[in-house]
Amino acid sequence: MKKPARIRALVCLLLLCCAGVAVARPFADPRGVDEGDMKLATEPVDAACQAPVLVSTGGAFPRNPQTLAVRWTGYANFELVYNGQILLLDTYFDRGSMYPPLGFKAADVKRADVILLGHGHVDHMSDAASVGSRTHAVVVGAPVTTEKLLTQSIDPKQVKTVTGRGGEMLEFRGFKVEPILGRHGEPPGEVVEAFDHALKAVGPKATPAQVAERAEIRSRGTSDKRVIAEGTIAFLITLDNGFRVMFRDSGGRITEYERAAMQRVGRVDLALVAVSAAFLQPLTVEQAFEHIRTYKPDVYMPAHHDGPYDNLWRPTEPLFQALKDDMPNLVTVSRVYREPVCFNSEKNISRGTSTAK
Repeated sequence: MKKPARIRALVCLLLLCCAGVAVARPFADPRGVDEGDMKLATEPVDAACQAPVLVSTGGAFPRNPQTLAVRWTGYANFELVYNGQILLLDTYFDRGSMYPPLGFKAADVKRADVILLGHGHVDHMSDAASVGSRTHAVVVGAPVTTEKLLTQSIDPKQVKTVTGRGGEMLEFRGFKVEPILGRHGEPPGEVVEAFDHALKAVGPKATPAQVAERAEIRSRGTSDKRVIAEGTIAFLITLDNGFRVMFRDSGGRITEYERAAMQRVGRVDLALVAVSAAFLQPLTVEQAFEHIRTYKPDVYMPAHHDGPYDNLWRPTEPLFQALKDDMPNLVTVSRVYREPVCFNSEKNISRGTSTAK
């Protein structure tokens, strides 16, 4: 929005306030307000964009079907809700007593239409079988991921295997999904080893019960080395109105498949991307730059930046600052577990109506 239009919008809001009219937008789109949104100024707040309750666990759907509600649920897990559909990105919910509580359990997830698994490590798919079986959702993953999934209790008819090498557009009601072969993160071994050594020296020690608990959870994921080059899938999600979301659950190097896809579509409205596991800020920033310069999002939401009690969270503020120093118009958003972020998805890049500047 150009400056005169922005000023007019602010003046209108001020006049409404001065006139005693309750100004309560349905939600605050992180991209800001433009003049065309003034008609929403007196609509009641949409509770679905305020309450920290997943729709998949019984929370309310957004009032407007064109509202996209996004909730982060730790690591690289997200819930996306749009037009009556629930899309889960990764399924790592019952993480064990060594982790901060998410506020719900895997058993609380009663409804989902589609589950996209970025890769098959335990911290991305440990609850895929139980949630998929209970909700009857379609579960999508790379071959090494679905191989592991099919050893567990889930109907094989629900499972969709993709390679991400092209020609695999998946159509669902209200949106489509293009799997794109990515690459798993490969942080420098000496950095990871040094941090692990320090954390083990000062962090809380797992009890025997916690060790057993962790082993049981780990049994539901894979440690197959194919995950690195063949088993990490980025998903380009396009809503039926053109709003685009890129989901990448590992902070690895960009592949030629990703570059080719982005050369074709240009940009995305929202990027949900894992922060590199390299711990050191210069290294995490370097990797984030590659992701953001490839996807060119209007809005960036980080993923995989939290950790267990005996580990480190990866700080997002220095990362945001570095990205915004280079790209001042980038909108950065980080929320706590289950806190909703809502978008007016009708405003998007493909339509030329995005409010981001």
